[in-house]
Amino acid sequence: MGIVVRQSLKAGLGSYIGVGIGIVNQMYVSTKFLSVEQYALSRLLFENSLLFSAFAHLGTPFIADKFFSLFRDDENQHRGILPFLLFLPFIGGLLFSILYLLFTPAIHAYYAKESPMLLKYHFLVIPLTIFWIYITVLEAYCRNNARIAVPSFIREVYLKLANVILIFTFGMGWLSFDMMLYLVIASYGLGVLILISYIKTLGKWYWRFPDRNILTGVTIRQMLAYGGFTLLGGIGVNLMLFIDRTMLAGERGLVNAGIFIIASYIAGVIEIPRKAIGQISIPLLSTSLTNGDYDHVRTMNQKSALNQLIAGGLFFLLIWASIDDIFYLIPKGDTYGEGKYVVLFLALAKVFDIATGLNTEIILYSKFFRFATLFIVASAICGFLLNLWLIPLYGFLGAAIATALTTFGYSMARMLFVGRKFGVLPFTGKTVQVAIVLALLYALTFLVPDYTRTVFSAMTVLVLRSGVLVILFAVFIIRMQVSVEINELVLSFQRKWLK
Repeated sequence: MGIVVRQSLKAGLGSYIGVGIGIVNQMYVSTKFLSVEQYALSRLLFENSLLFSAFAHLGTPFIADKFFSLFRDDENQHRGILPFLLFLPFIGGLLFSILYLLFTPAIHAYYAKESPMLLKYHFLVIPLTIFWIYITVLEAYCRNNARIAVPSFIREVYLKLANVILIFTFGMGWLSFDMMLYLVIASYGLGVLILISYIKTLGKWYWRFPDRNILTGVTIRQMLAYGGFTLLGGIGVNLMLFIDRTMLAGERGLVNAGIFIIASYIAGVIEIPRKAIGQISIPLLSTSLTNGDYDHVRTMNQKSALNQLIAGGLFFLLIWASIDDIFYLIPKGDTYGEGKYVVLFLALAKVFDIATGLNTEIILYSKFFRFATLFIVASAICGFLLNLWLIPLYGFLGAAIATALTTFGYSMARMLFVGRKFGVLPFTGKTVQVAIVLALLYALTFLVPDYTRTVFSAMTVLVLRSGVLVILFAVFIIRMQVSVEINELVLSFQRKWLK
């Protein structure tokens, strides 16, 4: 597990740099230079492409993670698995493009009344989806070659930085809105080329026919069956993530969608530690599950859950303790601030979700992988129905409640299933300790007196409050020895820098 934490820190470095860029972009650049409608439109194009790529890649990233070990052989160029991994999503991207064009009249009918601005640009989803497909597939190939830092940097830093620069140039009047969107799409295409160049630099661009002794008809059918089933899970995940704002745009317009998206972004910061830990844990979990080493799976799950809760819980504490200051400081904060309680509902659900550990990964890479898809599809349907019910009643707050309820139910279902099938539960006495520390520190924030907000005072209070909370939280966690991994990192730092 120490290896997982160290590798996660390296892989997560790009993610945290990306968070910094994202904060600048989402909380200042985008909100200042784009209207609420333009902001919502640009985000919907991006998020819908993620949704569509989840099925258009035909499960190829999952196939790579599950079956790569059969082909792993550098001396024999991984037995030709790379061309297969690139050809399969090509077929999926082609089929998606045809289907999307066929459904264009339905798309126009749904958004024509509340979000007509979206109709002019919705076709950009096609190239963006295809670029996302290959970014995801090439990332999976790099991951299975034990290289995750550079792909993470490309996704989290390069793409976000390109987005910031292009929005800024639009805000300066150097680009039209149309040209800005086209160049944003082009930046993703360039991201694919950078990944290909990186793989070639590693000497891993193995372009040969697949080994027919390995890639037999039976193996291909197993791959396609596995990929076909798990891609339903990918669709379900992305429906859970993005159906709310898409339905908001159709039912209440782009302004409501923009408010919800900003609030979702703020709450989404909590999930960063899970993304880093999950990526490096997948190969280790897959190996342990294949070998039936459930003791190791249990250890990984509990330690991952604890460290995710520590990091994610701290982010939640910092965000909610300063939420009024955050909205005061961002451009158009009066409008976006209407989504304050959207942040609360979504953030609470995310904290609970990350605290349940690696349940999705455990199910997905075990013999029960079909249940992962069933859980996700059931949750996606539940989320869709809840949004269908609550959005007309409460707008973006209804969407937040629907998403939070769906996330909570999905997390509970996975946790109970893993507990029953593997005897693996994420919670320990340390979990309770972390929860108590977070609650006590949040109670301390009520001691801060009311004050008149200006840009200077809001920024000063936010920085001071956050600094005090981080220091106190770190002291409690280290002194109480809640996490072995964190204490080992502290000792390592002391030995290296405080000799």
